[in-house]
Amino acid sequence: MKSKICSLLLIFFLTSCASGNKFGEKTCKDIHGQFTKSVKCLELKFISLNPKKNEEYKDTYDLILKAIADQVYESRIDNVQAWLIYDDMILGYKNSKDKQEYLNKVLSKYS
Repeated sequence: MKSKICSLLLIFFLTSCASGNKFGEKTCKDIHGQFTKSVKCLELKFISLNPKKNEEYKDTYDLILKAIADQVYESRIDNVQAWLIYDDMILGYKNSKDKQEYLNKVLSKYS
């Protein structure tokens, strides 16, 4: 019984780290602040939002995150701009009909 409770608590903790701002939970941006330090959190969040649907786009999404982070590392953009780009990318992703094509366009733009 203890192992089941521990497992449930672990699952709850992991999903709370990866989920959005539901019920007062913090976002990746709130937790880390710096875009470059939020990449892993954002990867987890993307998959946790819709595991079946987003799994097929995970690799391209991860490449986009790394491309944006690289631009921050190379001082082409600052942290605020990185978050704005990310927010625009997620909004466009949610609204796009062909998600893979949209992600490919974003990747080619920022890599």
